[in-house]
Amino acid sequence: MRKRGVLIINCILIVLLTGCWSRIEVNDLSIVMATAIDKMNNGKFRVSVQVAIPKQLGPVGAGGTGSGDGTTVLISETGESVMDAIQRLQVKLPRRIFFSHSRNLIIGERAARDGIFQTLDFISRVREARLRSFILFTKGEAAPLLKLTPSMERYTSETIREEQKMGAGVRIRIKDFIDMLTTEGISPLGAQVAIMPEEKGGENSKQTPAIVGTAVFNEDKLAGWMNDQDTLGVLWIRNEIEKANITVTVPKEKGGGKIGVQLMKGQSKVKPILEKRKVKMNVSINAEVELFENGSKLDLGNPKELHYVQTLLEKDVKEKCRLALDKGQNQLHSDIFGFGNALYRTYPKAWKEQYKKQWMEEFPELEVSIHPHVSIVRTGLTIKSPEMKD
Repeated sequence: MRKRGVLIINCILIVLLTGCWSRIEVNDLSIVMATAIDKMNNGKFRVSVQVAIPKQLGPVGAGGTGSGDGTTVLISETGESVMDAIQRLQVKLPRRIFFSHSRNLIIGERAARDGIFQTLDFISRVREARLRSFILFTKGEAAPLLKLTPSMERYTSETIREEQKMGAGVRIRIKDFIDMLTTEGISPLGAQVAIMPEEKGGENSKQTPAIVGTAVFNEDKLAGWMNDQDTLGVLWIRNEIEKANITVTVPKEKGGGKIGVQLMKGQSKVKPILEKRKVKMNVSINAEVELFENGSKLDLGNPKELHYVQTLLEKDVKEKCRLALDKGQNQLHSDIFGFGNALYRTYPKAWKEQYKKQWMEEFPELEVSIHPHVSIVRTGLTIKSPEMKD
């Protein structure tokens, strides 16, 4: 009897515990791969989602290779707010919109210039939102980027994600952007994405999304843009440089030609110096590079000439940092370098009492010293250029 009673109780418990009353099946979901948000002339928000078509998804080569081939569909709707637009989108879809797989959030220029607090507030509260998605910005409207059919990847969002993983430009996720908005002494930034032809100069070439620079913000409003060369300077100063190719020109008196190297490892450190209530910033940069091209007549087996090339490389790094600083301090007035935050962490009392409230007035006049050190650690299988004669 006792065994029978235990068996009955176990059966009851099994029945009670196996109910998945709140389950949502995959075939009941509209899986969003990327999201674009634009603000229209009438002040309304347009939300566009790139939704995967489940029956077309499978191993690469088994189905379509782009949204134009039927692997995704782009659906847009406008509303008084982002939430309102998404609710209107839901009416168009037979399945529940599911954002957990969204890889990219692209925001158009008008929405960025008017301020993105409202957009990010909604996204940060949605429990399915993926805050590790990349946030990007574009000149003009964002929706057209999701209509492209790249050749190498199945859909736009995959192309952008791979470019970001490869270290093309700044790599900012939604959570990083929100952190910058709420952190003292630093202004937000994000990657700028644009529509580019896959073949340079090809009129009928396929178009693809490409990371072309940086969107710079003052608080939550877009202040302006930096190109790809300025972006390199930003990455050097922020200690976020991962990949870079440096090409320098050898002066004619040294024989002329060009030398190209590839970054192997780069590291930078910002050190605030406070003297007599005046603050300065020292930026120390250390880089190890590998020689990939020697189109000059310099013999890099000669330590003196190798050292000379390293000084040319250091000059190039310093110049890129200077270009980025000039644009950030004098044109956009945005501390995307985090100098204020470095001052806050090093001298918290001075920051709160003297600099916090007036940092944006102090920042344009801030004296910044750049100290690069570049070492060529590999020269390849040959040292001399093919042009050099024995």
